[in-house]
Formats: sequence, C-alpha cells, structure tokens
Amino acid sequence: MNPWIVMAWVVAAGTATGLVAALLWMWLEARGASDPGRFRAAEHFSFERYAVMERLFSAEDLEYLRTQPGATPELAAKWRRESVAVFRAYLAELTRDFHALHAHARHMVAGSRSDSAELAATLVRQQGEFLRARVALEVRLVLFQFGIGKVDAAPLLALLGAMQSDLGRLVPEAAASV
Repeated sequence: MNPWIVMAWVVAAGTATGLVAALLWMWLEARGASDPGRFRAAEHFSFERYAVMERLFSAEDLEYLRTQPGATPELAAKWRRESVAVFRAYLAELTRDFHALHAHARHMVAGSRSDSAELAATLVRQQGEFLRARVALEVRLVLFQFGIGKVDAAPLLALLGAMQSDLGRLVPEAAASV
C-alpha cells in the first residue's frame, strides 16, 4: 500500500477525531451554562472583561521580546504557550457567558408576549455561528502554537454583541434586563 495514502488516512482520522472531541467538549460546556448561577451571571455580562483577548497575541509584544538581550527561540515558544493557556482560560469563560446569554435569551423568547419567531430564528443562527467561530478559533490556536498564523477573538466577541443588540431590537421589553 502506498505510504502517502496511509498518511492521508491517518491525518483524516485524526482531524475527524479532534473535531468530534472539540464539538463534544463545547456541547458539555453548553449544558453547564444553564444552571441558575450562570443564568444570573448573564444579567451582569460585560464585554470589558474580554478586551484583553484582542491584545493577548500582539505581534508587537513578541517582537519586543525578541529584541531583548538573552531572548531565545525557546523563550518565544514559552511566551506563545503561556499566552495560549491564558487565552484558553478567557475563551472558556467567554463560551460559558455566551451560553448563559443564550439561555437567558431563550427564556425571554419563551416568556415574550409578542411574536418571537424572528428572535428564535436569530438565536438558532447565532448559536450555529458561535459554534463555527469557536471551532475555527480552536484550529487557529493550534496553528499559532506552531508559529503559523494569528489568533483573533473579534468574531466571537462580535457574536456576543450581536446577541445583545438583537435582543434589544427584537424584544424591546427585554432590553432593560440584558
């Protein structure tokens, strides 16, 4: 058997396994977001807590580190690993907040007196977009650890902002509680 074909099958199987594991992990995180404590936390959500995610992988920081006396490629790799670990902690909290806001929005749709079909469709779309953006971000994080590409949290933060503005636009009485 051709070794390239075997290698392609191994890579495909590993990719599929990793994707299934990431989806399962995110699904389990989402289930934990519906507890009452998380629901109350959704009412006090703040974007400012996640502003650091957009600055965490600054190219200027890495360039500054490389210009310092005694800087080695190992030190840059350590900075990259530690930055990814910090980013993943913020990402886990951001995911929990998204799911808590989503649960809050579903609760408001269920209790809304107005026709909320448009909001329900928007919530389903946003959940799919968040999942897609989260998986793409996980892939970028893995590549970044190997020095390939860059990481950008803006799409996930934009989805949270869109959810808040859609709630205010589609369910006016809900705007005060989000």
